[in-house]
Amino acid sequence: MSAEITPQTKGATTSAPATLTGRLRLIGPGIVLALASVGASDMITTMNSGAEYGLALIWVFTVGIILKFVLSEAVSRLQMSGDRSLLSHLTSFGGRLFPTLFLIAELLVGLFFGAGVIAVTTNILQALFPVLPFWPTAVVVLLSAAILVGIGRYGLVEKAMIGFGVIMFFGILALAISVFQGQEAQAVAVETIAPTFPNGSIITVMSLIGGVGGATGILAYSFWIREKSWRDAEWKPVVRIDLFISYALVFVFAVAMSAVGAFILYGQGFTIADNGSLFAIADSLVTRIGEPGRIVFLISFLAVVYTSVLGGFSGIAYVTADCIRVLRRFPYQDKPEHEMSAKSVEFRGTIVYLSIATLVIMGLGKPVTLVLVYAAISAFILPVLAIALLVILNRSSVPAALRNKEVSNVLLTICFLLFGFLAVLQVKESVMGLLG
Repeated sequence: MSAEITPQTKGATTSAPATLTGRLRLIGPGIVLALASVGASDMITTMNSGAEYGLALIWVFTVGIILKFVLSEAVSRLQMSGDRSLLSHLTSFGGRLFPTLFLIAELLVGLFFGAGVIAVTTNILQALFPVLPFWPTAVVVLLSAAILVGIGRYGLVEKAMIGFGVIMFFGILALAISVFQGQEAQAVAVETIAPTFPNGSIITVMSLIGGVGGATGILAYSFWIREKSWRDAEWKPVVRIDLFISYALVFVFAVAMSAVGAFILYGQGFTIADNGSLFAIADSLVTRIGEPGRIVFLISFLAVVYTSVLGGFSGIAYVTADCIRVLRRFPYQDKPEHEMSAKSVEFRGTIVYLSIATLVIMGLGKPVTLVLVYAAISAFILPVLAIALLVILNRSSVPAALRNKEVSNVLLTICFLLFGFLAVLQVKESVMGLLG
């Protein structure tokens, strides 16, 4: 039946480094997680917050980032507790039930994910190079991501994303520093730096906490560290540094985008409703800091969105392929011959599915009913994940060094309550959308 959880070093080629320098040299999956977790919607969320509240809601994003760090760290400990995936662990609670539910959620995520990010990436390229036609450019962008991820070499994806990540990081920082120039921007910073509660609305706060970072990336992180052969408790310090850097990058992104929104738009009653508004902001930067400011914004925007394409395709492919593997092989999914592989038919089949779904949805537009169903189902990924981690990581079969401590249990309980509440709100919104 289900395999016993025991420490494994299968696939490990080296021992974990004992020095900080040695650990820092190995970081990578956390950067992939950071870049996969933020996209155009997060730019809209953070810049809107800056436009409406200045810098006063940075504390809200900070809370959300801390909670997602907690989930990611717990997921990694579970992965290192034995050579089993999270989805394989979940078969202990009802056999094929949870892998089936996660598969449905991921297939729905995959149905709509590519269309949105590929279209935005293409629009950014057209803004930078107006001569480019939409559809041929979109197909090239899609194929570049599908081929890079579909080759099945995680290291290649990681290197590509780190390269784009450097561009994004320095571009966004340069932009935030540029718009901070002048007495008006400095006055906004002084006026809004104190933390506040938006309009007394707990729902607004909780929604913003849940807004930065993605659920699929957290699930996929366990596969990415597995590809690096970080497979037992010895690697826990490396994983924690990797995740600390990951969420530090997400924090810098959130603060920088809030600052851009605050210093450009605060007090003007301007709302960033969609991706088109982001292009309008790029154009408005010409009068404020010149054409180079517009180009820096667009290039940073491009890096944000294209890395979310690569990270999203990789993450969805790993999670979906593992759902299929577990469902096909249960209860023998943990035998060595059934090991999860990025070169498997399931993984590459998911890439083909993502590519076809992207082209179909881009051609048809987003069917409203399916979008609402997708939003409702995917909203439950994080609360289900939190409760699963609370149960599994308190078992005596998990190595003591990887079990939950009191702080972890408290924070995972908060994650469950918060993201569970947000899931209920999302279901209510989806039902109202279907009825109305």
